[in-house]
Amino acid sequence: MACRILLVRHGRTGWNASFRYQGRTDVPCDEEGMKQVELTVRRIVRWEPTGIYSSPLVRARCLGEALAEAGSSDLRVDPRLTELDFGRWEGLTVREIEERYGEEYRLWRQDPFGRTPPGGEDLASITGRLEDFVESSGILGEERAVLVSHGYALRVLMGVLLKVRDLKVFWHLRVDNCSISAVDVYGDFRMLCFTNDRHHLMGYPDSPLGE
Repeated sequence: MACRILLVRHGRTGWNASFRYQGRTDVPCDEEGMKQVELTVRRIVRWEPTGIYSSPLVRARCLGEALAEAGSSDLRVDPRLTELDFGRWEGLTVREIEERYGEEYRLWRQDPFGRTPPGGEDLASITGRLEDFVESSGILGEERAVLVSHGYALRVLMGVLLKVRDLKVFWHLRVDNCSISAVDVYGDFRMLCFTNDRHHLMGYPDSPLGE
């Protein structure tokens, strides 16, 4: 049986709007973010997901909860879907990080999957927990699964699902707030179906998500 997995990023927060690093900090969606959540739920619920999984952070969980309430599948909150820990950068704007951690930040931006934020989580850690999630959560047994998570974590998760060894390419994929990406799973064969779909935020909330 084929499985389609939708990878959904949380709605906008005030920290997103001010280009402030969030990571594990539990920042809620702002007013615009909640509007995005409403449109995203409207689109996905028509697809009738068989399984809904979410990061425990409130900005992601509120979308998962709304989707579960509107549909027929229960929400499963899983801490393995939480965002990368950005350590001492959390709560700082990009400009503040550049001023305080200049060269260190510049090098991280050049190779964000090869370097670690000061006091934060390294790639091996987030990759390991997301691999464990894919292997043990039951999503591969779903027909239509939805995972609600975060920008960095979703990029790593795409690579994990597709069994790609070098994850660097996934940093170059755009993952906007409340965007939808999809991976199709046919046993051991995986396909990246589409990325950063935002039709529901652009006036087309009923656009189909495929079979």
